[in-house]
Amino acid sequence: MSDLLSGSLATLGYATKEAGNILEDVMSVNARALIVDTRLVPHCHWSTAWSQQGLQQHWGKRYIWRGMWLGNVHYDVPERGICLANAAQGIPWLIRGLEKGWTLILLCGCANYMQCHRRVIYELVLREVGDRLPLFALGEPVLTPHGQGLIDPDIPLDIQRMRNRYAVIHNQRYVGQRRYYSPCELQHLSVGEAPSLLSREWGCL
Repeated sequence: MSDLLSGSLATLGYATKEAGNILEDVMSVNARALIVDTRLVPHCHWSTAWSQQGLQQHWGKRYIWRGMWLGNVHYDVPERGICLANAAQGIPWLIRGLEKGWTLILLCGCANYMQCHRRVIYELVLREVGDRLPLFALGEPVLTPHGQGLIDPDIPLDIQRMRNRYAVIHNQRYVGQRRYYSPCELQHLSVGEAPSLLSREWGCL
């Protein structure tokens, strides 16, 4: 467990609904959260709040532009595909931040994560850190310091990662009770354990 990274990695596309409210909530809850602007050109033509200057004024040192490394050099020519400006510099920089316990929120404007270059960044980091970055899925059975439970399926995964706290719904001893845990406090249940937990404590879930 000592090799696990204490930081967390998440992404946010500010063109998505409620992005501003989500960011405000996360930044107030998680004092170790940083906004990492991955845009090659940190400008938003429809809102100054999402421009580099607006974000700097609002968030101060909690906003960092790293588009010179993590930006997509083909952002204005989508048919050419995604090409990061300098992944050799940017990916190790992100990993160092995770090792220091920071929550890094990869910011871009794209609403569609699967088509955005922040997905490429995220996957490159995961490829390098492997199992050192603990990740859990919505509805996954987990073991916590207070016993078994399920990752709350009603809170979007990226929000849980931005908070660096997973919401866990506990078994019948804590009916209706949700507790929050850092990823390092949780353990995956083995394949053999999960079905017994579901059938015994979660009925037909």
